[in-house]
Amino acid sequence: MGFIRDNILKFVIIFVVIIVSIVIFSFIFSNKTVVNSYSSMEEKMRDAAVSYTKSNKDLLPKNEDEVKDIKLDTLVNNKKIKELKALEDENVMCTGYVSIFVKDNKYVYRPYLKCGKYYETQTISNYIRQNVNVVNQEDGLYTYGDKLVYRGEDPNNYISLSNRLYRIIEVTEDNDLKLISTVSYDNNILWDDRYNSEKNNYYGINDFSKSRLKDSLEDIYTSEFFTDSDREKIISHDLCVGKRALNDYSIDGLSECSTIYNNLHVSMIQVNEYMRASISEKCTSSNSPECVNYNYFSNINSSLRTINAVSDNTYQVYYVSDGVASTTRAYNSFRVYPVIYLDKNVLYKSGNGSFDTPYTVR
Repeated sequence: MGFIRDNILKFVIIFVVIIVSIVIFSFIFSNKTVVNSYSSMEEKMRDAAVSYTKSNKDLLPKNEDEVKDIKLDTLVNNKKIKELKALEDENVMCTGYVSIFVKDNKYVYRPYLKCGKYYETQTISNYIRQNVNVVNQEDGLYTYGDKLVYRGEDPNNYISLSNRLYRIIEVTEDNDLKLISTVSYDNNILWDDRYNSEKNNYYGINDFSKSRLKDSLEDIYTSEFFTDSDREKIISHDLCVGKRALNDYSIDGLSECSTIYNNLHVSMIQVNEYMRASISEKCTSSNSPECVNYNYFSNINSSLRTINAVSDNTYQVYYVSDGVASTTRAYNSFRVYPVIYLDKNVLYKSGNGSFDTPYTVR
């Protein structure tokens, strides 16, 4: 009895710790179960739509410009799926639809679910716009015209595709996501290696529209660097391939976007995008060494090739080395860090954008 009396406080503390731990574990497990169960509902919707369209092929889109939606009610009425209810309150009926489109000659099914106030399927771009605070100093997401642009040394802009990490460069005006891979494509490529009359040698010609680079970027898209799942989410996009003069130190993007090349799936960064990402007050031009500071691009690689060429001649192109825009001959080979655009309708799965918990998509 004396032992119990002397240690009763310890027993009480241990008991309380055990109870609190059980409550916390139960809360975490319950929340995880809810999220996973809603994801399971969406997968069931997708499977039901696949089954339904097998016998109703007229409901499928005919080309890549067409999108067809099949309502959840239609799938329920045709006994392809049972009615779905909110997990937190079975009196709340869920609504939704499955969107179907064609990508690379394959049908892609994307479910959208809404269960009252409890759950709603979100796109990754809308999730970022609604859950990430816009800042005007330090690392983070900045307003840049109609875009949202990530800036700083580590602005929590990691996103994972097929177990490969990317950094989100921006959320575009149209809500597409522009990304850059944190690892390079396996093979060396070059801007161009054609005979150049200006130099009377095989220095290459820095016209992007006719370059080896353009062809190589499309080859990367169809290579094993991207999985079929990746290609379902990647969209072709217009690229800013404008040339810059050697004495042009601007970082507003006007030079880069003075020429647009339409509808490519893979790109490289623009000169101005590197400088734009720095939050150093001294990064004011493309020849400011301070642009390497507080800049997540410098953590990808100290030297990044760009998609922009020199306007003063026909054989030089730009790369950014240690924060400064430099030039090199077009025929020099390099490793490319692919830049891609994710479709605005790609769905958010999990994550907060940090290195340890990157955004993931479905």
